[in-house]
Amino acid sequence: MQPTQSNERYEVLDVLRGFALLGVMIANMAYHSGHWFLSPEKQAALSFYHFGELVTWIVHFVTEGKFYSIFSLLFGIGFGLQIQRAMEKEQPFSARFSGRLLTLLLFGILHAVFFFVGDILIVYALLGFILILFRKANNKTLLRLAFILPIIPVIQYTIEWSAAQGTTAAGEISGREMFEQIILTYQTGSTKEIFMTNFFGYIFGRFPDLIFTGRLFKVFAMFLLGFYIAKNRWFAEIPKRREQLKRIMLWSALVGIPCNLVMAHMMSTGAYYTMAPSGIIEPIVYAFGVPALGICYACGIALAYQKEKFKTTLQVLAPLGRMALTNYLMQSVIGCLIFQSYGLGLFGHISPVFFTLIGISILILQIIFSNWWLSKYQYGPAEWLWRSMTYRKIQPIKIKESLAHGI
Repeated sequence: MQPTQSNERYEVLDVLRGFALLGVMIANMAYHSGHWFLSPEKQAALSFYHFGELVTWIVHFVTEGKFYSIFSLLFGIGFGLQIQRAMEKEQPFSARFSGRLLTLLLFGILHAVFFFVGDILIVYALLGFILILFRKANNKTLLRLAFILPIIPVIQYTIEWSAAQGTTAAGEISGREMFEQIILTYQTGSTKEIFMTNFFGYIFGRFPDLIFTGRLFKVFAMFLLGFYIAKNRWFAEIPKRREQLKRIMLWSALVGIPCNLVMAHMMSTGAYYTMAPSGIIEPIVYAFGVPALGICYACGIALAYQKEKFKTTLQVLAPLGRMALTNYLMQSVIGCLIFQSYGLGLFGHISPVFFTLIGISILILQIIFSNWWLSKYQYGPAEWLWRSMTYRKIQPIKIKESLAHGI
């Protein structure tokens, strides 16, 4: 989600960013719609329940974790690109990048409190400050850490899981009561009550979950891998690296597909959060399968982009990716207007079949809007605000303004 000048962009990265945004939207719809908070009994009472179960399984298999992994990879690539540009222009890097991160952190806090407690921008901003410490790391260090870090959540879960075996799940009842209160607030609460629920939900729900699932290690591993890719300019040498990418895609698929088949099944059982005896399976297959399949997707898109018959189709996603921050935030805004009480109030009322179709419809509209917007403007609205706040100066946004300023 790094804002860059239009004449310095690599379109394949924008296409990948747009592709990642598709999966993020579909994956997040279970949370936007409130389905994730419903008890199994209430989920079963929704229309098209059995078809909805199939849709949920497919969404888990195809999207769960894979697309935020691609976004994290792209964040690391953007970090590396900005280091290279700063060196070429003999400009200071750390201070300016820190300014970008502070602005992103502000966006994330506002996003989490007012629209979506599942915000990822706060995580990216905070981990971005740690990433600065690795700006001089060599290739070997980056690759080693990228492979080691995803194992830490498995070790972490194993310790907690081992301690939980033979004990009763005492927190399940109180947890269910809390979810029922959350559902009621989003369905009927005032705007102030919803904002307060989001605020406390992030502090006492989202953040502890990030720690429990080891998400921070998973995201940072992809940051480092993306930085490695940027340092070695893989994204700029795709034709030369075609055979390497094909091999990586093949091996990633061989690891990722079976692991995600198992993971999708495990997610349908709920064993992970209840720490049932079989719960240990999920973090293991996640650690190996999710980044592998995400990398498989990214390699596949990058290779397909090199072929003219696919390139034209994929280019439709580039504007979506150039406005990734705007579109990510707007997905949450639209979700609130559809599902929460100050909108249509559909929270917890519709099945996976329908909320997935709603998600797809929103994405189609965003693709159309992004293509139209970027025909007139250099940046998306949020990207323009991000640049202006980072540089502490209003940036030109219209295409003719940008050309007049020599940008």
